[in-house]
Amino acid sequence: MKKILYIWLLAFWVVPGIEAQDIHFSQFGYSPTNLNPGLTGVFRGNVRLNASYRSQWEAVPVGYETFSTSGDFKIPNRNPEASGFWAAGAGFNYDIAGYSDLQLANFHLNGSYTQKLSSKVFLTAGFQVGISGRSFDIKDLLFDNQYDRNTSTGNSSLDNGENFPAGNAVFGDLGTGLNIRIQDFGNCEVVNDLSRRSYIDFGLGVFHVNRPNQAFRDVDEEELPIRISPYAMGNLMVDDNVDVFLNTNWQFQGPYREWLVSLGGRVYFDKTPGDQISLAASCGYRFNNELGDVAYPAIEIQIDRIYGTLSYDINISDFNVATRWRGGPEFTLRYIIGRVCLDRYFCPLL
Repeated sequence: MKKILYIWLLAFWVVPGIEAQDIHFSQFGYSPTNLNPGLTGVFRGNVRLNASYRSQWEAVPVGYETFSTSGDFKIPNRNPEASGFWAAGAGFNYDIAGYSDLQLANFHLNGSYTQKLSSKVFLTAGFQVGISGRSFDIKDLLFDNQYDRNTSTGNSSLDNGENFPAGNAVFGDLGTGLNIRIQDFGNCEVVNDLSRRSYIDFGLGVFHVNRPNQAFRDVDEEELPIRISPYAMGNLMVDDNVDVFLNTNWQFQGPYREWLVSLGGRVYFDKTPGDQISLAASCGYRFNNELGDVAYPAIEIQIDRIYGTLSYDINISDFNVATRWRGGPEFTLRYIIGRVCLDRYFCPLL
């Protein structure tokens, strides 16, 4: 338990007052390091690779695209008396929006320690250290001074009359989090035969704990608000070949509030190690400061160690006047590398 406390303190668990919304995904479970650094290493296998792509508001002229990728791996524990293990990883996020090509790029490193508390309970503390950059470009923007009376249109060759600061900013970023995994696994299998699939994860991720200055001008101060991300994600094995799952996530950042909930089921057509195939379908709903934002049906397919998911946001907010209900698609891909299980602390995490 001392290791958990040390890493928790190392990750700067001091949350100042909460007051810019970060990137977000409907399929938040496929982007673990954006949900909680404490999810680093919490999976069945040795190496996990994730990628997500999201496109929003296809029906309006100003689009929004987001890409995220991450990888994490468990560090072998050679001490047979140990009751936990370390894990590490890295991730990259990128998004771009609007005529000004407002961009955010973020690269981060993640670390965690998982402690076995009992045969069914595992506690993970994680931390994240990253660097972010923001930028914009005004070349495609038109301003009042560029109105051409001769043509009654905008003329980008005219002086815009504006005095903009440098179009980029770079800042360091820190995050932390705790996760609790409850899973009745019993003795470890040598290979994953999918005979024990019920589990629940719940925890809390905290991002931008250092409240970095993201202003474009050095003389300005624009703190990036802390983002708090509590969640619960559970899977229940109801039959040898059927699961149901429920995932929910809250996001709090400054005045922004978001709540996502998704319910679905999964059917296994083949559970033979090396040839496992399953198909899942779900439907989620995203609430914001008002009643609702989008509904998002999703379908997932697993072929051995590859998991792919497609969802589509159906916009139901007042903005649907412009979007015509078309929020946009989201694609995810996950690949897990696993070996024959010889380390008992790698196995209990599905």
